[in-house]
Amino acid sequence: MIDFVELKVPRSKLRGESIVSVVVQGKSGIFNPQTCSPMKTKLQLLLILSLSILIVSCNQGKEASEQTGDEDTPQMVKKRRDDGTLSSLNPVDENGYVHGVKVNFYEDGVTVHSKITYEHGRKHGPAIWFFKSGKIYEHTDYYQNRKNGITKRYYETGELYEETSFDTGEELPGKKRYTKEGELINK
Repeated sequence: MIDFVELKVPRSKLRGESIVSVVVQGKSGIFNPQTCSPMKTKLQLLLILSLSILIVSCNQGKEASEQTGDEDTPQMVKKRRDDGTLSSLNPVDENGYVHGVKVNFYEDGVTVHSKITYEHGRKHGPAIWFFKSGKIYEHTDYYQNRKNGITKRYYETGELYEETSFDTGEELPGKKRYTKEGELINK
């Protein structure tokens, strides 16, 4: 992959020759037109110029996140609040549905509020909510947009607060709550 091409055409003070310095992916090389045939010189200069124009035109107007170029990778949509802070990062599929891990942010636009896995617009997979401190508040799993399995909630200090079982969206009996010391409060 070519990161950039830099062309310099200084006049060498030693012999009065024209020299072209080329930098590709941080490695430089020198092209001296005096040592090549006229036709080869023109072709090499044309190739260097064409590559430079191609690289500049391909990257023009694109942000770094848009330059992945992999069709299997979902496009990332950034949503912002009215004040400009980042609200969420939404990977979307070719139809515009959220597909992948959606990241929501607190009002500061930096602190992660939740990470929820989607499959073509539906919650499907692990979902985690966080306190502003960054510690986990809740961890649950979804199956086709419904809670499924054991949902765990935590105190902000990190101790387990509650366990609730779900079966495709239906809460099952047997919810458990704990004290910060880990003692079972009720079943």
